[in-house]
Amino acid sequence: MKKKDVLSVIDSLEKINSVLAKKLDSNVPVTVEVLADCQDAAIAVGNEIEKVGEAGEEAVRLLEAYCENIYQMNCNQSDVNQCRKLTKKIQKQLVQIRNQVKFNLPEEKKQVVFLPYKASMWDSLESVWRAASADKDWESIVMPIPYFTKNKDGTLGEMHYEGADFPDYVPIVDWQQYSLEAEHPAVIFIHNPYDQYNLVTTVHPQFYSAKIRNYTDKLVYIPYFVHRNDMVKEEYCVLPGTLYANVVVLQSEKVREQYIRYYSAALPELAERVGRKAIEEKFRALGSPKFDVGEAETGVVPEEWKEFLVGNRKVLFFNTHLNGLIAGKSEQFLEKIEWVFELFKDRDDVVLLWRPHPLMVETAKSMNPDAVEPYLRLVDKYKEEKIGIYDDTKDLHRAINLSDAYYGDMSSVVELFRHQGKPIMIMDHTITDG
Repeated sequence: MKKKDVLSVIDSLEKINSVLAKKLDSNVPVTVEVLADCQDAAIAVGNEIEKVGEAGEEAVRLLEAYCENIYQMNCNQSDVNQCRKLTKKIQKQLVQIRNQVKFNLPEEKKQVVFLPYKASMWDSLESVWRAASADKDWESIVMPIPYFTKNKDGTLGEMHYEGADFPDYVPIVDWQQYSLEAEHPAVIFIHNPYDQYNLVTTVHPQFYSAKIRNYTDKLVYIPYFVHRNDMVKEEYCVLPGTLYANVVVLQSEKVREQYIRYYSAALPELAERVGRKAIEEKFRALGSPKFDVGEAETGVVPEEWKEFLVGNRKVLFFNTHLNGLIAGKSEQFLEKIEWVFELFKDRDDVVLLWRPHPLMVETAKSMNPDAVEPYLRLVDKYKEEKIGIYDDTKDLHRAINLSDAYYGDMSSVVELFRHQGKPIMIMDHTITDG
C-alpha cells in the first residue's frame, strides 16, 4: 500500500462507521460480516504502517484500539446504546488515525515511468529521465516494452525485447514484473505514437496509448523523431499517441502551432468540446531531448572502427531509409547503394559510416520479401570488402558526432546534423553515374 491507499481505506472505514451509526439510530442490527471486513482492513493497514517504523507507532496503536472497539461492537450487538457509544468513539479514533497517517508518515516518492521500445530511440527520452532521476521527490523507472514485427497480412509476427541493449548506467525494470495498473504512476512517458497503425512493427498491445492512459495521472508523448525544417505532416498530429496523451512535447513553437492547427481541424467536435485553451495546454514547445545529446557525448569508439579513422580522413554519415526497400522501389534503391559503395571504396580522404535504418530487414520481410536477400548480400559485401564503417549499434549520436557531413535519404536524422551545423546532401536514387 502507498500512503494515498492507506488514507483511502481510512475514508472507507469512516463512511462505514457513519452508516453503522445511522442504522443503530433506526434500530437496525449491525451485520457480523461488515464488522469483520472493517477489522480485516484495519489489520492490513496496520501491517503496512508497521513497516515505516517509529513514525507509524502511534497510528498502529490507534488501529489496535479501533479493532478492539469493533470486536466489542460485535460482542454487544444486542445493546444498542453501547454500540452507539462505540461508533462515536470509533469516529474519533479514525480522525486521529487519519491525522497520524497524513502528518507523521513520510511522503512516498511520485513515480514516473518511461516506456521505450527500441534502445536506439532512447535518446528521445534520456535527458528527461536524467532530470527526473536527479529529483529527490521522484522515483524514475525505465521499463522497455516488447514489440512485434508484423506479418505481411498485418498479424503479429515475432516478438522482440531490447531491455538488455540499453546503456549500462540505465537501470531497467522487467516489464513482466511491474504493473502499471497496480502502481498507477503519476506520469508515463512514451515515444512511439503509432500503436496498431504502424505497418511494420507494433508495440505490445498491452501498452497501446489508449490503454495505458488509464493507468496514470498524466501520459506524456515525446516523438522519437524530429520534424525536418520544423515542418509537420498532418498525419503525425492525429496518431494514437498524440490523441491519447495528456501532454505532447514538441521541438519548437513553429511545430507546436502546426500540431494545434491540424489537430483542431481533424477533430472539430473534440476541439469544440474541450476548448482552445485545453488544446494549447496539451501541446508544449519544450524542445526535443534528441537535441540535448551534446557533441561531447561521443562515447567509446569500437575497436573495429579505428582502422578506418586514420590520418585526416573525413567521415561521411551514410543513411539509408527503410522506404527504399518497399516493393517497386527496391531495385533502383539497391543499385544506388552499390554505386555509392564503389564511389567511396578505397578513398583515403573520406570514409563512409553506413548506418541503415534499424528496421530495414523487418520492413522488407513484411512488405517486400524479395528484397531481403539482395539487401543482405550488399551488407555482406560492405563488411567483407571493408568499404567503410558499418554501424548497426543503438548509439546514433556517437555516429553523428564522429561524422563530418551527412549523405543519404531524407530522414529525421537530417535535422540532428542541421542542429550541429554540419553539411547535408540528400541522395537521389535515380543518379548512378557521374
